[in-house]
Amino acid sequence: MNSQFIQEASETCFNGCCSSPFSSHSMSEKQEELEFSVITTGTSFLTRETKFTSQESLPRLRTSFYDLITAFPDYLQTNQADHLRSTEYENLSSSSHVFGQQQPLFSYSQFREISESESDLNHSLFTLSYKQVSSGKELLSFEGESRFQSRMRKRITSFMNLEESEYHMILTQDRSSAFKIVAELYSFKTNPNLLTVYNYEDEAVEEMIRISEKKGIKPESAEFSWPSTEIRSEKLKRRITRSKRRGSKRGLFVFPLQSLVTGASYSYSWMSLAHENDWHVLLDTSALGSKDMETLGLSLFQPDFLICSFTEVLGQDDPSGFGCLFVKKSSSPVLSEEPTNPSNLTVVKAEPSWKWKTEYQSGYDEITPVDHEDHKAASTSGFEIVEIESSSEQDKAMIEFRGLDHADSLGLILISRRSKSLTLWLLRALRTLQHPGYHQTEMPLVKIYGPKTKPSRGPSISFNIFDWQGEKVDPLMVERLAERENIGLRCAYLHKIRIGNKRRSEEAMSLRLSVVSVRLGGFMTNFEDVFKVWEFVSRFLDADFVEKEKWRKKALEKNK
Repeated sequence: MNSQFIQEASETCFNGCCSSPFSSHSMSEKQEELEFSVITTGTSFLTRETKFTSQESLPRLRTSFYDLITAFPDYLQTNQADHLRSTEYENLSSSSHVFGQQQPLFSYSQFREISESESDLNHSLFTLSYKQVSSGKELLSFEGESRFQSRMRKRITSFMNLEESEYHMILTQDRSSAFKIVAELYSFKTNPNLLTVYNYEDEAVEEMIRISEKKGIKPESAEFSWPSTEIRSEKLKRRITRSKRRGSKRGLFVFPLQSLVTGASYSYSWMSLAHENDWHVLLDTSALGSKDMETLGLSLFQPDFLICSFTEVLGQDDPSGFGCLFVKKSSSPVLSEEPTNPSNLTVVKAEPSWKWKTEYQSGYDEITPVDHEDHKAASTSGFEIVEIESSSEQDKAMIEFRGLDHADSLGLILISRRSKSLTLWLLRALRTLQHPGYHQTEMPLVKIYGPKTKPSRGPSISFNIFDWQGEKVDPLMVERLAERENIGLRCAYLHKIRIGNKRRSEEAMSLRLSVVSVRLGGFMTNFEDVFKVWEFVSRFLDADFVEKEKWRKKALEKNK
């Protein structure tokens, strides 16, 4: 969809000499003026003065796309991503899972090439086996690693912009499992502090906190300002430097560079400050975009632990994947404590499970050589068999991680430019939705929490929807209705938010708020995905729609 629009946009004259391509669309006189201005004057119609009071009054997809490229012309330079989406990820057009998923290892086109039938599409590309370890030493052992596992480890480490000589990589069941492993093995006895920096409730982090409390630790958290949800810097700085000033023992500083819910971004300098004050740093990259690790300058900001996760194929209804825990080799001795629950120390090994593996059997130690014809067949199945001369064998199976390759080919600048354009446009679009004039004062449909137009913000947006009477619509209901429309909104909870500057009790100063959240950070997200979010949210301008869904929710709860 976007590739065609971009081509048309690049050929359109914006100097007023060309007729509007939307003249056949039936619209009001005011709307016609708005849409004509996009084409002829290069002025975005999504201004503070523009208000839409019904779903029917919204401009069409094509017109809205021209508004995007008028307000953010750099988006025109990202059509390479649209081409990849149409050729390699065609399943995303009917999937709600384009939002918020982790970086994929493989492309959907590659998956289709391997699968011989539609039923094969329900199977995973690799088989995960689980092993329980008993200690940090066993955790970091790579004995018995197959060539596929070695290849995957090297490729992921390279993609994350880490040096294999400096970091161990451990596969885990998921992101939460990686947090559990660190919490179980980290030597809290000698480093009895835990400080986290999350403005929302995160299940994985909460599990780490529970494990540390069982070990006698009293975890602390950063606090955040309202309504920006930014870090209250002075207070966090005092907490980081307090241990060194008092000669106290250090601990574990758990830090994301962005909020996965509000998009608030945090400075890399917090990692440096923590290291300077003898903290171990765990960097959570779950909120970062596909190539954001390239901005870290890890030679300057080297975390002791790094957690990320990958999905198998983007857009799956039941996505499979795993978590990754990177441990800095020089920091590995700190993973030496006895676990409170040994079942939390579960690691993963992956092996290819597709049919071609049965034809070219690969054990842990060797790959069966294949002849020229088999080599050709395997290559066209979506994977590459590369012949490598060595003293012990001639052939090794080298798996093509096409999802990672695609992100690398697009690069940091293109992905960031695309994500920023889509995020800032949606923020502006949501703020144009307003209830009809039932009140003397304006009654906006949406209230946004977190940074609004800050260029350095992340691609996550948190907001709430309010009905015409000013009552908040339950975010869980919004999530359920969005899921019904294949739109990836989710309910989340902001916490540790401090209102005002006065000293208050912990209960009074900490705000917990349920919100709707959407994340546009996927490297394959396009404008149509974003427009669907805007269009869906605008349905709540219809009072009858909202009341009907409220009654339906009550009926469902009553019948439970």
